[in-house]
Amino acid sequence: MSDPYSNLASEEESTQARIADAMEARCLEPAQIAIRREYLIDLELPDGSYAVEFGSGTGHVTRDLISVAGAARAHGIEPSPLMVKRAQKHFADEPRLSFAIGDAKRTDLEDASVDLVLMHTLLCHVPGPEDVIREAFRVLKPGGILAICDGDYDTATARIADFDPLDQIIRFMIDQNVTNLWIMRQITRMLTEFGFELGARRGHGYVAEGEAAYFLTVIDRGADRMVETGILFRETAEALKAEARSRLAANRFFGFMSYVSQIARKPTAG
Repeated sequence: MSDPYSNLASEEESTQARIADAMEARCLEPAQIAIRREYLIDLELPDGSYAVEFGSGTGHVTRDLISVAGAARAHGIEPSPLMVKRAQKHFADEPRLSFAIGDAKRTDLEDASVDLVLMHTLLCHVPGPEDVIREAFRVLKPGGILAICDGDYDTATARIADFDPLDQIIRFMIDQNVTNLWIMRQITRMLTEFGFELGARRGHGYVAEGEAAYFLTVIDRGADRMVETGILFRETAEALKAEARSRLAANRFFGFMSYVSQIARKPTAG
């Protein structure tokens, strides 16, 4: 199965909706909010700045461009019509936020018109990420900032012991849903090749907390996909979902993944 995120608009609406639900669960977790705050809060944007998120999903991270990064207005570009509709509904009362259906490789933005471009968990899903970086360089003003954050997916785990079956579901989900597991280990080369000046690079540890809402969506979708591909019987998949919830109730659940953020800047003219 190819990564469904890589061409999300072509997926069935039920698939888009399930991915949107998982994305919202992740975006709203306090630990995920803290990660975004860590790399967005110190960007020092100019007064009246205009920020754009490539791959804006349901809009929660786009809002951070105003509430955390300090942009005067922000725009989200997202290929999935379903997600754009959700974002517009969620933030209908936010006049400084806008959303549109679009392609991060070929936006309708003018040259040198944007102060900040954000790519949050986007590039791992994109075949040919260089095309997205090239587009960001084009639309950024001289001195404009590119902020990238993505998972270091090889670190994702739910393992609490050897041969843990829940961990196999996590590994399977990543194999099915991520195009490039190591994008953040490769990103500095790509950025410098396109002329960006490198800024801060940070690691961010994410541990599932509370009700572990996002990690449970990963386990549920992974178990269901194993049924679809004939790896598991439905009864086995349901038992593994129940195991995750039993661990959670007994305070034995563990879910972890590292994220990496990279800040870069388009050189000023001359």
